[in-house]
Amino acid sequence: MKAKILALAVIAGVLLLINSMASASAGSNVLYSETNLGNELWQYDYTINNTSTTGEYLFNVWFDFSQTATVTGLPLPEGWMGATVWEGTNTTTYLDPVSIDPSYDLAAGNSLSGFSFIIDYQAGNIPFTAYFDDHAGNISEITGTTVAGPEPISSILFLSGGLALSVRSYLKRKRQTA
Repeated sequence: MKAKILALAVIAGVLLLINSMASASAGSNVLYSETNLGNELWQYDYTINNTSTTGEYLFNVWFDFSQTATVTGLPLPEGWMGATVWEGTNTTTYLDPVSIDPSYDLAAGNSLSGFSFIIDYQAGNIPFTAYFDDHAGNISEITGTTVAGPEPISSILFLSGGLALSVRSYLKRKRQTA
């Protein structure tokens, strides 16, 4: 009887270990803020989020424009460069910042801002391709579309409204119990 219980416990333990060994999964989302600079110029400021499981490092992102555009790239974060001309003005259909060394790759669960450029049309949500490396020689990629991030003032108004409702509810409950 004890041998059967021990065998079942070992089998259950092995099954749990096998099920918990999920392979790494690459994932990313890219948030942006958009500023109308006038004269048909728009500035986009991006924050790249590595939403991968542990062990996936984001090292390259391609921003694909729907048309040829005149783009002026602003300085990139430390450790990143444009594989095409990023800093300065060029006419292109894409931009592709890449980390210059694996130590600058964006680890799973982290984000990095400072990917900014000025473009000659309102691009809005644009497709992107993110490339990942597990630092063991395996490369993977995902595609997605950039998403507008909340404006700071909108977030402040939302939070202050929630706080006001909470205080009102608290005071109402306090008056009812008194």
